[in-house]
Amino acid sequence: MKTNKQFFSLFIFIVVVSSILFYKHKTDAETVKVKIGQSSHFSKDEIKAAVSTVKEKFKGYKGCSLTELKYSEKDSLAIAKDYMNFGGGDETVVGDKNVIVLLSNFKVDSSGGDGSWKPNSTQTRYTWTLIRNSEKGKWRVAQAEDNYTDANNVKVSIGRSKKLTKEDIITAFDTVKKDFKKDKNNEGCTITELHYSEFQAIDADTIESYMEDKNAIVVFSTIKTAPTAVGGWDANKTMDNFSWTLVRDSSNGKWRVKDGGYALDINLFFLTNAML
Repeated sequence: MKTNKQFFSLFIFIVVVSSILFYKHKTDAETVKVKIGQSSHFSKDEIKAAVSTVKEKFKGYKGCSLTELKYSEKDSLAIAKDYMNFGGGDETVVGDKNVIVLLSNFKVDSSGGDGSWKPNSTQTRYTWTLIRNSEKGKWRVAQAEDNYTDANNVKVSIGRSKKLTKEDIITAFDTVKKDFKKDKNNEGCTITELHYSEFQAIDADTIESYMEDKNAIVVFSTIKTAPTAVGGWDANKTMDNFSWTLVRDSSNGKWRVKDGGYALDINLFFLTNAML
């Protein structure tokens, strides 16, 4: 009789614990706030399918909790245009009807996730670019990156990296901005955009070795030149894909600019980033 009572108590305990775990899992899934704005490009079902794809992909982000997903037509079209022009979209997608961008917010625990994030931080405006082969095809994540405007009004895009932390990349960006500002040949010119993507199909002879080195980084910029000619710049133009190679002596060392060059004429295009 006592054995039966013990068995029954154990059974009740297992049922209660299982219910709690199930409820927690269900609640976690429902705590992701989904905001879908008006769209002239996609139906709600198409956007919801993209949301589901991102949720599934996010499961691979260890130590991170997704809190919000948002579709904004204005943001989506702007970022999708950049992807089509510079992110390999012209190689993989036919038409902008097959590219959609979602914005997300998520929390990072004390472990810093996989080491890419600052511990106990909240990441905002992290963008997900999804593509499909046709308007009836399934969405897949092509690119995921931080996308925001910093304190200097510079548009910043940071792809996920296997070799560098987000702080490493931001520090490299700051070094580029300071170096650019100090050079008198750049008077009147401004950096409007900085971009980092782990994989880049550029001139392998000059870039590939740096991409393997944890104490080297290659970033790209967009520069708006002055109305009158300054230094070696063409006057009153927007220069895309100007690359900067930076190095440091150790993982704790300071970045310094080693080289800079205009990369437009070497068949530049960005491949999918390291999260894929």
